[in-house]
Amino acid sequence: MSVATPYAEALYEAAADGAAVEAVSADVASFADLLEGSADLRAVLEDPEVHAAQKKGAVVALAEGANPLVVNFLQVLLDRGRIDDFPEIARAFQERVHRAEGRLDVHAVTAVPLPADLRDQIVKRIEQKTGKAVDLTESVDPDTVGGLVLHIGGVVVDGSVRRRIEELRDALRHTSV
Repeated sequence: MSVATPYAEALYEAAADGAAVEAVSADVASFADLLEGSADLRAVLEDPEVHAAQKKGAVVALAEGANPLVVNFLQVLLDRGRIDDFPEIARAFQERVHRAEGRLDVHAVTAVPLPADLRDQIVKRIEQKTGKAVDLTESVDPDTVGGLVLHIGGVVVDGSVRRRIEELRDALRHTSV
């Protein structure tokens, strides 16, 4: 279990207790996007030479209008030296929200972008197999060669041509003549 999981769980429970899961989820996603989009901000927040009070001031200013739980949570991360873990915590938090909603996060890796009809077929098939609504994200990796690699929670289903080539290569190496 990574450090992100207990932090994400604690934030989720606090948000659920305050009936603020939707608002907290939106604010967590917004701050994660802000961090991802600004190398300068990440550098300042992760710099041990910058005083904690200055970092907290920056976070409070940047998170103005956000749910107080999120602002307090970010300050706790700063106090504990865990702000650099925020992107992973944000992902774990969103997974926790989706799990509570009966949703499933699936990431598909393909050699070329998926056509809309194939994407819809994949979503429909996973929903039928799991009984859960699916949130599918995609990325393109030409090294996949063909086929599809699905990341469903902690499970990887590798139906890529690259994997099949590797299996064939291994079989050829280990076959005696």
